[in-house]
Amino acid sequence: MKQGSAASNMSQRLKPRLAIAGSGLAAGLISSLAISALILLAEKVAQLPIGTFYLVLASALLQINDFTTSAIALGFLVHLAAGSILGLVLSIPFAMSKRLQASGRFAPAYGLAAGFAIWLVLFLPITFGVMLPLINSLDRQAVISQPLPAGGALNTATGELLGMMDKVIAGSLAFNVFYGLLAAILARSISEASLRRHQVIL
Repeated sequence: MKQGSAASNMSQRLKPRLAIAGSGLAAGLISSLAISALILLAEKVAQLPIGTFYLVLASALLQINDFTTSAIALGFLVHLAAGSILGLVLSIPFAMSKRLQASGRFAPAYGLAAGFAIWLVLFLPITFGVMLPLINSLDRQAVISQPLPAGGALNTATGELLGMMDKVIAGSLAFNVFYGLLAAILARSISEASLRRHQVIL
């Protein structure tokens, strides 16, 4: 009886934590999709070929100079996977702290701080340590090209990307902070809904 009771108690303790972890993954994925839409919009406004960010990301991670649709798709998938994992990481404090579990008013501030931390600890080192060296190593006349429906193509030389890095870094701060805010709020909302649906008491 005692063993069964202990197992039941362990299960009751794990349920809310697993629900919160799952909500973190879902929130991270949804937030990454939202950021992807903003990235594509920013590329359109800047008159860059759609998918330039994902192309550079995939090229930097795999150390390849492959300007193809497959590289863009790979970069997109890597971005979604990283965003989902970060969402899971962001949900850990909610799983560990009953105070955070019980109150959602901390989520926005926590999300903003987490987004800034992601930008500072992950984005900047990857940009300066991996992406910039890759772009510098490329032929500055190499062209990223996107065919247009009306004919012709939208072309950007890789050398032009270097001249835009200041704007990219500044814009990425806003994107990362927005990601953190959205992921934290969604993680809290999804986990709360899941716990209520399964009638789990925190």
